[in-house]
Amino acid sequence: MELSLWKAIVLGVVQGLTEFLPVSSSGHLAVAENVLGVQLPGLAFEVMVHLGTLAAVLAVYGRDLGAAVAGFLRTGGGLWAGGGGPAAGTAERGWAGLDPGTRLGWLVIVGTIPAAVAGFALESRIEAAFDSPGLVAVFWIFTGFLLWWAARRPEGGRPLERATLADALAVGLFQALALLPGVSRSGSTLVGGLVRGLRREEAARLSFLLSVPAIAGAAVLQLPDLLAAGTAGGGVALLAGALAAAVTGYAAIRWLWRWLVTGRLSWFAYYLWTVAILLLFFQGWRG
Repeated sequence: MELSLWKAIVLGVVQGLTEFLPVSSSGHLAVAENVLGVQLPGLAFEVMVHLGTLAAVLAVYGRDLGAAVAGFLRTGGGLWAGGGGPAAGTAERGWAGLDPGTRLGWLVIVGTIPAAVAGFALESRIEAAFDSPGLVAVFWIFTGFLLWWAARRPEGGRPLERATLADALAVGLFQALALLPGVSRSGSTLVGGLVRGLRREEAARLSFLLSVPAIAGAAVLQLPDLLAAGTAGGGVALLAGALAAAVTGYAAIRWLWRWLVTGRLSWFAYYLWTVAILLLFFQGWRG
């Protein structure tokens, strides 16, 4: 079926807002498609809106990512460096001897591993779970409790520059939870960073940086579907959805940063509990 322009824009807005707000983009997109009666052919639209949100995070954190890549390449990975050149001596000095860009690169790499492993191992089961709106509602409630609990924890004082590989691995394990429908990737990683004692804004920064390989990896895996689908969903509609996701994703990142500083994380919990209850009632009413 052809995806209409207005439905593509609505779904793009849903994806852009919920990718970075701690409310689960996958769950909201699945429910929005269900409510709008949209049955998308293949994964072409999902690829395009993911590329839109990827553009949003690159626009905000391009400098951080550039420093991470440059530092990592400059030192040859740092942790295994040795001999001459700019990396000389970093292996002996250990983690503290690496420059900030290299450390940031390793934090993103290590934080990405748990979700990547779990995604490959459980791909078929995860895809099947998205067919159940009721299950999405249950995991929205779970995510709400995570956020509510994290909002009441004493705030940590560590900046991201003092984070360790153990911190990155712990946040990565929280990110792996987001493979379940209705569990927010940004919300779970935010909670993981707060649990490890990072400042709120620094936990958000790591969360957004971890979204880059997560979103890019999902887009690469789905690229064959995009090429096979061609413009099955309508070329203009696909582009409109991607643009809507990019604009709203950028706004969501900027807004969430300010929201976190004010300490209102629990508000998202109340929102998730509300929409979960409404969804369960809607599913029960529809039979």
